[in-house]
Amino acid sequence: MTDAPSGAALLAVARQALTDEVVPGLSGRPRYVALMVANALGIAMREIERGGALEAAEARALEPVSGADDPVAALVRAIGSGRHDADVALHAALLQATDIAAGIWKPEPAGQGEGG
Repeated sequence: MTDAPSGAALLAVARQALTDEVVPGLSGRPRYVALMVANALGIAMREIERGGALEAAEARALEPVSGADDPVAALVRAIGSGRHDADVALHAALLQATDIAAGIWKPEPAGQGEGG
């Protein structure tokens, strides 16, 4: 059972307050720093919301090399050698993981897609 509001919701409110109420009164370096903090809050909020989906997609992508000591390095070598050129499931998992990660770290501006 979780308390309401969620951590992501609290971060969203804090970010909104910062950008709506604090940033407009700032200029120069303090404004830059406040916007940087707002960006970090947004990233943390999206990681909380979508982190589980990213971990699941990454796990699916690493399934072909799950027994390796370093699965990421093993997958890179396998892809580089052409062993997964026609692996539709791996391609889909990598694409999904990349889309989720991009949405966390660099979302589209509001009104242009999923955003955040």
